[in-house]
This record gives sequence, structure tokens and C-alpha cells, in this order.
Amino acid sequence: MKKFINIVICFLLIFMVLLTTGCETQYLGGDRNEKWKKDLSYLQEALPNKHANLFFKVSEEQFNKEIDGLKNSVDNLNDDEIIDRMYKIVAAVGDGHTKVTRKFSKAYPFQFYYFKDGICAIDTIDEYKDALNCKLIKINGQDIKEIENKLSPLAAQENEETIKKVVPTYLSRPEILRGVNIIDNIDEDIIFTFQDKQGKIFDVNVKPIDSDANNSLTFIINNAFDESYPLYMQKRDLNYWYQYLEKDKVLYLKYNLCEENNKSGKLSDFNNEVLSFINNNDVNKFVIDMRDNSGGGASNLQDIIEGIKNSKLNTKDNFYVIVGRATFSASIVDAVNWRKETNATFIGQPTSGKPNHYGEIKSFTLPNSKLNVSYSTSYVEICDDESDSFIPDKKIEISIDDYVNKNDPVLEYIIGKN
Repeated sequence: MKKFINIVICFLLIFMVLLTTGCETQYLGGDRNEKWKKDLSYLQEALPNKHANLFFKVSEEQFNKEIDGLKNSVDNLNDDEIIDRMYKIVAAVGDGHTKVTRKFSKAYPFQFYYFKDGICAIDTIDEYKDALNCKLIKINGQDIKEIENKLSPLAAQENEETIKKVVPTYLSRPEILRGVNIIDNIDEDIIFTFQDKQGKIFDVNVKPIDSDANNSLTFIINNAFDESYPLYMQKRDLNYWYQYLEKDKVLYLKYNLCEENNKSGKLSDFNNEVLSFINNNDVNKFVIDMRDNSGGGASNLQDIIEGIKNSKLNTKDNFYVIVGRATFSASIVDAVNWRKETNATFIGQPTSGKPNHYGEIKSFTLPNSKLNVSYSTSYVEICDDESDSFIPDKKIEISIDDYVNKNDPVLEYIIGKN
């Protein structure tokens, strides 16, 4: 009997594999144009079926119209134009977790960041060191605002902060720029135009490199943020850590990712250690900094929060939480709950995600192009706030001068606040 059951199970498994393979086989093969059209058809069918509620913002009619229009245009578009259009169609859904992603073959050796005074180069290689910390104002003669307008629709966005987070990463990707007709050829040099602190405008002729080679390049800064840098930039390899600022009696906790990892130690031990420190030392202010926290699982620091709720630190002048545009997903859930449960003052920048949002992501791969498509499987509703961002009580945005001079105006404000 047992042998018969095992045979039946094997046949069922084989049947399921064949059924699944058969469903996908219809989307495989053909010439270049046919493969793209089949991928678009697969996306058109799969995403609405898999997403928790794909048409909460964009209508089904509009979604299908955009994909059908792209299918009809495939013959006249290059691959990068097609992919950028796919980025745009899925981004229009309005869910920051739902997006198309690709592998890149080329890169420009720059890292850009959107400061309050514009987009600046915060890292590069020695060959282009004159552009370090300078403001980007043009690419191949096109104004940066015009470029931003072309790139913004490609970002899976819920608010303006998402654009400020994502657009700078697109600027170093030749394929992305080619897809929106900012450049013509991903293998050719391009001109980046910068403006330095004195107002001088100058051009830099930049060579694209292979993406794999990017890892072996020696960048000037290269994320080697030692103790001369602000605390929020240090120890980025740790998901959570803390430091006591004895002079100011401030306990600073950096929360980089809502996940336990061996390097940072067990979360339960970390929570107990922080609470023990607070109970046995002269702590006047407690700061949780999650401006760089992209999410994971919520409530990992709940034991600490419970301890703070019943302590003298639970006042708007003694308990601070720092958020920013990189604060996303589960870290926003934490922020919303802490705002409800404690008297903390929230400070920094608005988040790149909504308080109530779609999440719990899964993904699938398009059959021919192998592009990855992530999507949300549930709706996270945690408050009555239907705004498009978690807004801090006090907004402070970092400038390029703050960055260059290694200042953190957010923590400085907290320490100086009486």
C-alpha cells in the first residue's frame, strides 16, 4: 500500500511539473521580436493574477492598453527602450514593491546622491576625482531636470522621496539612459557636466566600464567610513549596533536592516543589552536611527520599545527616531507603531514608502528575457494615515556641504535640543 501511495505521489508531481512547463512553453521561443511579445503577454497575464490588488491605482484597461501598445512597438524599439517601457508600465501601478529589475552589462564609475541642493557625485575613481562632490547639471548636453523627468516614471514610486532615492542610481547605468534616449550607444564615452562649489562649470569625458569590472575598481571613498565620519555612515555591515555619547549622555542606536544577522548578534541579546545599558547608565536621550533601513521584518526592537514606554525617556525631548528616504517597508511599520505607542519625536526626511502599503513580496522571471518581476501579495494597513509618506515631526535634509564636512545636522539638532 505504501509503495502504491509513493507511486501515485510521483505521478502527481510529474503531472504538476509537466502542467507548469506546458503553461510556460507557449511563451518561449521565436525570433527576437516574438520573444519580447511573448514576455509582455506573460507579464500581462501573470502580474494581475499574482499581485494582491494590481489595479488599485491604474485601471486594468489602462494597464492592458500600455502593454498592447508596447507589443505593437517592439519591432521599432531597441532592447533597452523596451525594458525601460516595461519599467514604466509596472512602476505606474503605484506600489513601491512591485517593479521590473534587470542585470546590467555596463556602468559609469560614479555614485550619485540627491542632496537638498541637487544631485552630486559622492564617489568615483581617481581618473574623475575633479568631479567628486560636485553638482551634476547635464549629461550629453541635456539638463539634469529634463533627465530627471525622463527617468522618474521608471521608478516604482509611492512619493517624491522614491524619485530622489532611485533616479541617482539610474544615472550611472548606460542601458537605462539609452532606453530613454539620453545616450545613443552604451559602449561610447559620454559627457557629464558638473558645477563645483565655486560655481565653475566643467565637462568630464566618461568611459563606460563592464559591470563586472566595477567591483574591482578602486573608488576614492569606497564606503570606507571610519570614525571621522558621522555615526550614521559608520558600520554599515552591521544590521544594528549602538554607541554611548558620554559627553552628551546620548545613547545612539543605528538600525540598518530589520533582520537578525550573526555579525550583529542575536536580536534578543541585543535588546537585553540595550535595555541593561539604559538602566545602568546616565542616559538623558535615546536615539533610534533608521534613516537607511530598507525593511525586513517589523517589531524586532519591540522589547526595547516596551522598556522605553515605561521609562523616563518616553518624552518628546528624550526619545528620538530618525527616518529618511531610504526608510521603507517594515521599518515604516515600526515607525508608525512607535508613533502610536510612545511619545518619541520623529526627525529627518519623509520616507520613500507609505504608512499603509502593499508588501510581502514575491517574484517571477519572464521566460525569454529573464527579467525579474517582484510583486506584493498583501496590503499592510496599520493606521488611519493615508498619506503617501511617513512624515517626521521635524524635517532636516542633508546638504552637500554637510556631507563633505562630515556633519550630521540631524543628530546635531537632537543633541542641541533642550
